[in-house]
Amino acid sequence: MPPEPPVSQLERVALVLDALQLEGFLTLTEVSVATGIPCSSAQRLLERMVKLRWLLRVGDRYELGARLFELGSEAIRNHWFYRIVYPHLVELQERTQLIVHLAYLDGGDVVYWEKLSGSMGVRVPTRIGGRQPAYRTALGKALLAAESDRCLEHPAFNSMKRSTPATIIDRDELTREVDRVNNDGVAFDHGEALVDIGCIAANVHAGHASTSDGYTTTAAISICGPLGQIRREMINSVRAAANQITRAAAVNPMIDT
Repeated sequence: MPPEPPVSQLERVALVLDALQLEGFLTLTEVSVATGIPCSSAQRLLERMVKLRWLLRVGDRYELGARLFELGSEAIRNHWFYRIVYPHLVELQERTQLIVHLAYLDGGDVVYWEKLSGSMGVRVPTRIGGRQPAYRTALGKALLAAESDRCLEHPAFNSMKRSTPATIIDRDELTREVDRVNNDGVAFDHGEALVDIGCIAANVHAGHASTSDGYTTTAAISICGPLGQIRREMINSVRAAANQITRAAAVNPMIDT
C-alpha cells in the first residue's frame, strides 16, 4: 500500500530522496508509487530538483545528483567536531594498526562517520554513511550505554536477528551488556557482527547542548580487526583516545557562552 501523500513540499522532497537512496534510481512512475505523490506533482518536483542539481535525470530515470554529494562530503569533512576528532583517529590507527571507526547513533542503528583502514590487510565491509544495527556492534553498545534507558525501547530492539552465532538477540541480555559497558567505559564485539572480527569501542562527548535528536553523546570510536589481533592493552588506547577527544571538544562552538 503506498504511503499517505505528504502535506508539505519539504516532506515530498524528503520522501523522494529517501526513495532514491534506497533504490538507486527510479522512473517517474516508480517515484510516485514509492512516495505517494501524484505523477503530475512528482514530475514538477523532480524536474525542479534536477535544475537545483539535487537529482540527475538519465533517460527517463532519476538518481541522486552532484549537489547532494558535495553537501554530504562537506558535512563530513567540515563539521567542527570531525575536525577535532580526525587527528586522534589517525593516531589511534597508527598505534594499533587496526581499522578505526567513528560513528553516531540514529534510532536503532549506528551510522559510520569515518573509517580509517588498518595496516594488517584485513577487510571489513563497513563504509562511510553505512549502517549497522546497534545491538550487533561495539560502537552501538557504547552509544546506547551513554544514553538514557529509553533508547533501548526503540522498535529495532523488539526483533533482533543474528548476524553470527555470537549476535545478541535477547533484549534482557542486551540490557545487561549495556549496563556492563556503563561500568567499564568500553564496549566489545566478540564476532557478533562478523565472524572472527572483534571491536573495542568507547563513546566521546562534545560540549553539552540541547539537540533536536535528544541524544547526549556525539559519537563513538572503535578499533576493529581479527579477534586474534585484538590485544588487551588496546583497551587503554581506545580509552585514552576517547578521553582526549572529549577534552578537546568540551566547548561546543554552536552554543552561546
